[in-house]
Amino acid sequence: METLVTLPLRTNDVLTLANGYRAVVSPITPASKPLIAAAMSRLSLESSRRRFFTPRVSLSERELDALTAVDGVRHYAFGICGRSADGTLEGIATARFVRATDDPRVAEIALTVIDDYQGQGLGRTMLGRLAAAALLRGVARLRALIVPDNAPVLGMLRKYAPGARFAYDGEIYTADIPVPQLALALPAAA
Repeated sequence: METLVTLPLRTNDVLTLANGYRAVVSPITPASKPLIAAAMSRLSLESSRRRFFTPRVSLSERELDALTAVDGVRHYAFGICGRSADGTLEGIATARFVRATDDPRVAEIALTVIDDYQGQGLGRTMLGRLAAAALLRGVARLRALIVPDNAPVLGMLRKYAPGARFAYDGEIYTADIPVPQLALALPAAA
């Protein structure tokens, strides 16, 4: 049985989750819109609030356009897909970074994992891939915005991003993560 693969640039890597589910890493493109839209409908309101800072059940066409307008340099993103019980292709997770307009050495990250697949190591896998991709693209720091009750993400960052600095503005934590340290803590095959 294969274990979670976290190579930074290859796509179509097969991931076998702890529960035996097999998934594939794929680049996000405009053709990904239906998968992302369908995945949003399967994201719990709580997970949606933790990701988007407000409960969401769908994304607008404009938001889908922005999420799938990936150039691989300023906006880097990939998805993880598998097959549902009836064989239908389904999106189960996405990861991305978008460079800050005022400093291209800084990029904001976002990870989303559909509830049924949380706790399977996908967050760690995606974070390792993002770190490796950021390092190769000259990004020095990743920034994550996190609601205070998102204990899984805060715990993951504290464990795998030991150099991260956290600031709290009374509503949101901002994690500033040095990419080289993260890439060492989560080498592309953690």
